[in-house]
Formats: sequence, structure tokens, C-alpha cells
Amino acid sequence: MAKGVERKYFAPSKGYEFLFCHPSPCSLVVLAVNEKERHGQQAPAPKAKEAKRLDLSGRKVYSSGGLQLRIVNQQAILNRHNFNSWEAVGKFKDNLPQGSQQEFTALVDDGKAVAKTSLQASLDSADAAARTIASGVVTRCSVWLQESGLPPEVQNTLQDLPFEGSGLFSD
Repeated sequence: MAKGVERKYFAPSKGYEFLFCHPSPCSLVVLAVNEKERHGQQAPAPKAKEAKRLDLSGRKVYSSGGLQLRIVNQQAILNRHNFNSWEAVGKFKDNLPQGSQQEFTALVDDGKAVAKTSLQASLDSADAAARTIASGVVTRCSVWLQESGLPPEVQNTLQDLPFEGSGLFSD
């Protein structure tokens, strides 16, 4: 890939620090991975090559979803501005000659319809970006669970628990 293109589409880590760090050192998953490896230190990343690749893939999916969400947010702002502009232009209808008012109204209505459709497309894209982010989170969590060495039934129980910040992996 050309260096210029690579820099142009680079997603900054600022604002997404949580993406580039691993679970907290005292979490159940990290403790289980450390116990399995029999090291005194906490493992900064999964040890297995395949697990590292999956973890990296999850980070990239999450990062691209965050970038997607930022882009869609800007599109939504621009589309909302476009709709507001058509609303403002509609106020000039009374200043036009009588014969042109109907055509002008039809033009403004068409512009509003296009702006609404664009705004809805932006909202749909935001929904897709949110699902991409969720996929990245699920991928990373499942990699850590697989590497934990916990029995499969415990892993399944942990996977079914809700994702709620400090209550993650707890009652």
C-alpha cells in the first residue's frame, strides 16, 4: 500500500485508548491466563499465535468501526444542515411571482425529500458501524476466554453475562 494512502486512512488511537489495551490486570480472564502459563507476571497479550492473530483482528475490526462511526456522524451533520437549508429556502416562496411559486414549492419539497433520505441512510450506516464495533468487542472477549484455560461450560457462562463496565464477568 502506498504510504500516502496509508496515512490518509489511518485511524488515530486518541479517543480509542481502550482498544489498544488489554483487560484489566485483576480480571478473572487475565488471572486464568496467567495461571495457565505459570508466570509470575501478568500476560500483556495472548500467547498462542492464532489467538494473537484473532485478538489483533478484533482490534482492527473495532478500530475500523470507530472510524466508520466518526465518518457517519459527519455525514449526518451535513445531511441535517442540508435539510435545514431547504427549510430556510422555502421561506422565499412568497417573494416570487405567482406563477413560479408552485414550481418553487415542488423543487423545495424534492430537495427536502432527498435530504431526508440521505439522513436516513446516514442513520442506517451508523447502525451498521455500531454492529461492527460490537463484533470487535465480542471477538476480543472470546479470544481472551479461549486462552483463559477455563472449562468450556464456565466459558459459556461467562460469555452469556452482560457487558456492563465494572460488572463485566461478575454477578
